[in-house]
Amino acid sequence: MSAPRHRPTVVTVVYGIGFGILYLVLLITLGVLCLRKGHWVMFIIGLFFPLLWLIGAIIPPVVARR
Repeated sequence: MSAPRHRPTVVTVVYGIGFGILYLVLLITLGVLCLRKGHWVMFIIGLFFPLLWLIGAIIPPVVARR
């Protein structure tokens, strides 16, 4: 026999949706910041490892070459 399943409460669903929206907003914001600072390689790799977007948004911008 299997154990009875528990239905998620309304509070759990609201927190889940809220944290999901916050996660998406942060990902989009950090990805754009990473691109604006010239870290396009970190942005591409960050598609698979989003932690790199955070690093790319924090480190200083790339200095343009002459």
